Order: sequence, then structure tokens, then C-alpha cells
Amino acid sequence: MPLKKIYAVVDLETTHTSNVSGRIIQIAIAFVQHNRIMNQFSTFINPNEVIPSHVTKLTGITQQQVAAAPYFDEVAQTLHTMLQETIFVAHNVNFDFPFLNAEFERVGLPPLTNDAIDTVPLSQILWPMAKGYRLQDMSDMLGLVHVHPHQADSDAYTTAKLLMAIQKQALALPMITLQTLVDLPLMLPRQTIMILAEALQKNQQHPLPLAKDLQVVDGLALRRFSKPTPIQPGLSVNYPNKQAAKSALMHPKYHYRSEQAKLMNLIYQHYQATDSLIAKQSALVLETPRGMGKTLGYLLPLAYLAQAKGQRVVVAVPTAQDQQRVTLTVNQALNQLLPFEVRAVSLKGRNHYLNLQSFRRSLPIDEGAPGLQFTKAQLLVWLTMTLTGDFTEVNLVNPQATFLEKLAQPANNPARSSFKDYEFSERQYAVAAHAQFVVVAQTYLADHAGDLGDAVTPPLLVLDEPQTLPEAVTEQNRYQINFNIWLAHMQIAVELMTRDYDVNLATVLSQLTGGRKLRGRFNQVLNTLMQEIPAFEMKLYRRFLMNRHEGLTNGTMDYELTWLDLQRFSQEQVGRLSKIRMNMNELQTAMNDTLEAFSHLKKIFTVQERQTLSDFKRELENISRFERELTTLLVSVRERETAMGYVYWLTAGQVGETTHLKLSGGLVHTRGYFADRVYPYFMDPILIGGTIFTATRSSYLFDRLDVNQEQAQMHVFRDGYDYQHQAMLLLVADAPAPDHHDYTSYLVESITQILAHVAENTLILFNTPEAIRAVYQRLHERNAGGIQKLTLLAQGISGSPSRLIKRLQNEQGIVVLGTGNVWLRSDIPSDLVKLVVITRLPFEQPQTVPQKAEEAYLKAHDLHPFYQSTLPKAVLRIRQGVGKLIQGSDTYGAVVLLDPRILTKSYGKVIQKILPTQLPKIQVQQTDLPIVLKDFFKKHD
Repeated sequence: MPLKKIYAVVDLETTHTSNVSGRIIQIAIAFVQHNRIMNQFSTFINPNEVIPSHVTKLTGITQQQVAAAPYFDEVAQTLHTMLQETIFVAHNVNFDFPFLNAEFERVGLPPLTNDAIDTVPLSQILWPMAKGYRLQDMSDMLGLVHVHPHQADSDAYTTAKLLMAIQKQALALPMITLQTLVDLPLMLPRQTIMILAEALQKNQQHPLPLAKDLQVVDGLALRRFSKPTPIQPGLSVNYPNKQAAKSALMHPKYHYRSEQAKLMNLIYQHYQATDSLIAKQSALVLETPRGMGKTLGYLLPLAYLAQAKGQRVVVAVPTAQDQQRVTLTVNQALNQLLPFEVRAVSLKGRNHYLNLQSFRRSLPIDEGAPGLQFTKAQLLVWLTMTLTGDFTEVNLVNPQATFLEKLAQPANNPARSSFKDYEFSERQYAVAAHAQFVVVAQTYLADHAGDLGDAVTPPLLVLDEPQTLPEAVTEQNRYQINFNIWLAHMQIAVELMTRDYDVNLATVLSQLTGGRKLRGRFNQVLNTLMQEIPAFEMKLYRRFLMNRHEGLTNGTMDYELTWLDLQRFSQEQVGRLSKIRMNMNELQTAMNDTLEAFSHLKKIFTVQERQTLSDFKRELENISRFERELTTLLVSVRERETAMGYVYWLTAGQVGETTHLKLSGGLVHTRGYFADRVYPYFMDPILIGGTIFTATRSSYLFDRLDVNQEQAQMHVFRDGYDYQHQAMLLLVADAPAPDHHDYTSYLVESITQILAHVAENTLILFNTPEAIRAVYQRLHERNAGGIQKLTLLAQGISGSPSRLIKRLQNEQGIVVLGTGNVWLRSDIPSDLVKLVVITRLPFEQPQTVPQKAEEAYLKAHDLHPFYQSTLPKAVLRIRQGVGKLIQGSDTYGAVVLLDPRILTKSYGKVIQKILPTQLPKIQVQQTDLPIVLKDFFKKHD
């Protein structure tokens, strides 16, 4: 570091985030030189205006603290002088730097022109596996002292420490990784790239040896990987049947729990009863409350069984987070307890792993979009850390799913690739071959049961939270092609080529070698597709709808197609589909040629030109996605020998004088699916979860999972929670029925009143995305939750279910409006949701083609659709909603049901009966609801 190089690490606290209306209330600077904090400066600033209450709540800075502080113009010259000839550093520099300059200009001083560095993107690149990148997240991860978050003096000091950690982390990177990072056309804020460039320069001047756990393969620095050695058969060990033996085994890490011990013994005895590897004729069905230690409860006895019989155990779970949790429980917790070695591996489809050959080939390509280049930078550093290559390990900033799909695809000639022996997917399969436990997603099990299991020596099988499995399988086997949206993406692509109101793609292509030919190729292919796809849509219309005389209802109508008719149609259209596929391939080839030519002209393009290329590329990816969906659906129709369990339909919609179509289809129910495709490869399964039963004698889940209810061994474990004091269910007796003409207004008013009295993390559950949008918009307009400073988030508007749940896990004062994708999530944090509002009983949308098909199937088998499908699904969702609250003896929460049918309909008694007996079910009037909730939370707080 040159002698005079000084970093001025700055943090501001302000009355507003806008540098036009906001004023500084505190400024702090930590001066860093020679990797040390040499000096610090901090002062409150009198903003000459009232500090908003939410700012005081966040920062702790009060009006009294700033009352006697200097005004900004009194310290401006001193600050301006101190910052001269320094490098300005901030955690989000594009907030602090412009804000401070705006204040300097307001008092008549010139703006600073210093070089400036942002520690946020540097943190994202250098620690790509961090859980978050807020200053608090980074200080927690790195063990930095951060005494008063959101106060400028503490923030500046912590950011200075972070800067020094960044410089150290960058310098520790392999030279080849640093060189590639610097060569990438990264668009980092201001002069942030200088940190990486300086680290490279130092490394070149004084090269460091490559770390022993790294190796360089074809220009990529990777973690070394050795194939695992086979687990050696251990000494014969006795399962700890008795309480004393279990207590001794689990002490001191875990306490003995009687219900967990009973679970362990049930599982062990169930499979120990026979010495044969041949599957028994009964499944083991176990309903366990959250908080009893279910995961360790089934893993421990299965580890003993696997050790004794040399069997593999396959555990199928709902989410990637569950995979990680179960895998860690085996590899860490179990290995600390057991007298023999156990291993677990999380196994996924190849599209979940980075393909090294594809990634290596992407590096010289300038994708145009800054976000994609940033993703490459994060992945480059991640390669020096990861042993699995699993994308879920890395916290990518705004990742594009299509780009990750491209990076996961095996490149051409994998056998001749430099990475032939290093690809992550192959590593995982090698690890799985030497592990007793293989943990997979439920959908992976459904697709790869034959690979995971063995009909001769069948593994043990655990279906963890099996109530989510049927829906996951049907969703994975559903397809929809909206021709109107498909054509809209093509029209946008054409417009990007020639628009005259902004930079167009033709301008970008004109600067490339061969750009004129590329433009011609794009025009020819897009013109062909814009003829062939409407022609295919017209063929669909003429074949299936031309002679139908029903009018469109509410603008749309569904028409079921027979499997045989669609199969014949698909065979007739093979030529046209082949032509569409050929043009799609040419479109992708032309895009690849464009990116290659674009990459040769490094950094000469404007931001607008880069954005235009990125937008065009994204539209081509959307166009291609619809083609893949159509091809997959029609190929499956042609190749399938029976339509058993599948349904296909056309949706006709009127737009002006034109009718547009959606072609949909896929699996409608799972009866017979698991018996044919999964169970033959395994011992009879363990079904274990928190919400399995929907009524005392309901066969709902057994039917959908192909489990013989008469032969299954079933057990419900008591939870032991004190529901009388921990929870309550409020039933609003005078609420209007959901079919009331203005039910939305009622929901908006009721939720607004609740949020005015309750400041807890809240889930508000709906049946449809349309209901969410209607209620969220009106809540937003009314600033609902504003009194309690709550943040309202809506599924599909504010982000995906995973993103919203992540906000719940990391923040307070969060209100999430969600649908079924949130209902059945198993990774809702156990102690951060205190209130669940159910807007209406979660019955499925009636009269859809899939639902009609399932109803027809049930009726054909003498079953009642409402009681064998509609009601059990609703019961599961309500039980899941209640279960999100009480997951331990120290948790508490309330559920509000705004649908009066639970009190007025006969099936309401069925729903109430399956809920915990001890749960207080209190009828309230609408006017009393907010006060009852407020009193409940006040008592617990």
C-alpha cells in the first residue's frame, strides 16, 4: 500500500433516504491506513427538522440528542478538508457519497471527486456463501464488533474492519482467480474494482503459493476433491433400547425425551422384526408434532439398521433447506453420538450443479447484462470454497434462472473436457455411492426411484412431510403454453431490433464484425417463428374448437382434449414442430455468435447498449422456454401408452376480435403413481410428518401415496404443548360469507384493523393470486400496518415464497400475503411467525379441468369428491397454518379465521375436530377481534 493512501470509511444517518428531502443527523469517519484504523471522527448533526419516528426506532437517535449538535454548515468545511485526497469507502457507497456531496453543494462547497469504493459488492464477491450482506450480517459472520447497528460511529468503525477483511480476503485468492476477476467486464460501483486490481498486483509482485486444498484445472482454481473411501464395516453394535442406554448415548449434547425415544423404538422394531431385505407388507405412518426432535428421532434408529444390515437409507424431503438440514444432522450430530461412522449426501438433478466446462466457456463471453457478469465473479470465488458445486450453497445476487440453467448444462464432448474427472454432479454421485444416507427432494425421488433404489436389495425409504409429495409430483408433471404471451415475447424481440425511440439492437450489431449478417439471421428466424407459431395455434383452434358453439364465459373457457385426439394431432404436426425447433436452435446459435463478437470489443459499449443486448437475450430465452414446454408436452403425449392419470385441455380467451389459446396438460392425480414407479425399489416406507391425518378415519393421503391403510402401522405422537396458554384460534362469528359481493372490502378493513393493533410477524393466507393482488393493493393504498411500522410483502408482487420466507427469517415487523405455496412450506421459521390470518377456508378453485377430471375419477371409483379430496386438502392446509405457530414449548401465537363457514357448515365441525383438542377455539365479533389479539400478545410480550 503506498504510503499516502488513506481510506476514509464513511457512514451517514439521515432523516430520509432521498438526498433532496433528507438531512444528515449523524456522520462518522474511520480513517484506515496501513491496514489499521488510524483515526476516527463522529458527530451528531442538527437537521433543523423533526426526526421521523421510524428513524429514531431504527437508529436510536432522538430529537434531544441532536438538539444541541452543530448544524451541517458549521462542520462542512472541516469534513470537506478531512476527506480531501482520501479514498471514500462506504457500505452502499452510492447512498453515502451522493448524499454527502448534495449537502456540501447545499452549503456552497464543491462536491468531492474522490475515488470511491463500495464494500457491499466486494463482500458479495469475496464471501459468496454468506447468508446476507447487510453490515450486521457481515459483522456476525466475520466476528466483528458492532456495538450499535444503524448508528454512524459504530457502522463506520465496523465497515472499516470489513474493508480490512476484504483486502485480506482478496489477497488470499489464487492469482488465476484474481486475474480472471479483473479481466471480467465487471460494472462495480465507482472505483470499487481497484481493490481486486491491487490484490492482483501485489500477488504478481510477491506470488503466494497455491493453497494445499486448491488445484488449478484449465484456468479455474478449484477445491481439491478425493473420492471417499468405503465405510468399513464396524463392530457389531447394540441398539440402545432402554432409557438409560439412550440417555448415556445422547448426553451431554441432547436430553432424553420420552416421545422421541418412543419414535426411535417404533422405527427400529418395525424393521428389525425380519432379517430379510425383502420389503414387508406394511408402511409405517407416524404423525409427529413439531419440536419433538423428529429428524434425529428417525435418523438414529435407521443408522443402526443400516449398520446392521448394510442397507442404504433414502430420505425424501420437501425443500432444499430440508435437504441441507437432514444432511447436516447426519454428518454432524449423528457422528458425534454414534459409536460407528455414518455419512449422508444431498443428491440433486444435474441442473442443480455448476458444470465446469460450460462455466469455463462462458468466462470470455461478455453477456452484456452487468448482473450476469457479477454472477460469474461470485461463482469464480465460490469455486475456491465449494466441494459440491450445488447452486443452493451460493448467495447469488439477483440470479437469472435461465443463465444458471445454461451454466449447469454439460457442454459438447464432455469426454474430451479438461474437467472430465472434476465435474460436480459426478462428484456427488461418487460420494453417494459411499454413504448410508442419501437425502433427496421429493420430486427427485419420483423421477429417479430406480436409480436410488434396488429391487433386489431394497433400501429403507423415509418420506419426510409426505403430505407435500402428491402436489409436488403433479406440479412437476404439469405444462402450460400460452400462445399469446409467447407471441408477445417475439414482438418485443422484434421491437428491440428496430425501435427508434431508444437504443436498438441494430445499433449494437452495427459495431460488430459480421453484424449485418447477424441482423439478417435474427430477422429471418423471428419472421419465420411469427408465422409458424400462429399457424400452429390456428391448427389447434380448427381441430378442437372450430365446431364448438359454447360462448366464452368471463372472457375464457376451458375445453378438455382426449389423449388420443391430442396424440394424433401431435403426430400430424411433427413437421411444423420440427421447423419451430430448428429455428429455435438457429436463434440460439445467432445469439451465441453475437455474444462472442460482442466480447471481442471489450468495454466500448454504453450502459444503454449493454442493456439493450441483455433485454434482447432475455426475450430470446423466454421464446425458447415456451418452445421447450410445448415440445415436452407433445412428446410425452406421443410416447405415453396410456392417458391414465393425465388430463389435457385448451383454454380459449377473447382479446378484441381475436381468440388466443393456452394449451395445458399433465398429471391430475397420483393414485397408482408411487406403487408403480417408486415403492418397488424400496422397503415399505416410513411416512413421517406433522400433518398427515385429515380426519380420524380419512383415507385421503393413503390413497394419494398408494399406502394400504388396512396394513399400515400408524401412530400419532402427543405434542405436550400447553395450547391453553400458548395459542388461540379466533373464529369471527359475524364475518360475511366469502361469496358476499364485497368480501374483498371486508378483508381489507379487517386486516387493516388487525395490523393497527398487532406488531408481530404475520402470515395472511389466501386461496388465489388474484385475491392477494386485490387486497394488497388496497392495503398499500391505506398504508395498513403503518401505525406499527410493519412491512407488507405479497407473493408474486414482492418476490417468490422463498424470498419472502427469507425476509421472515431475517427481519421483524414483516407481514406476508401468500397462497398455497406458502401454506405447505416446511421451512417457515418456528419462532418468528406469531400470527396467521386465514382469509377463507382453503378450498381449491372449483370447476377447473384438472379438478373436474379428478372428480370424475373419484366418482368412477364410488368416492365422494368433496369428502375424499376437497375437504381433506383444506384440512391439511389449516393444520399446517396452525402448525406454523406452535413448534416448541417456548413459542406462542394466534390464528384468525375470517371465514364464518367453519361455524355455520357441517364440515366446519370436521375441521375443528382434527385441530388440537386443547387449542382454545374462541368465537369473537368482528369489532372485538383487534382488541382480543392485542391483549393476547401483550400478555405474552
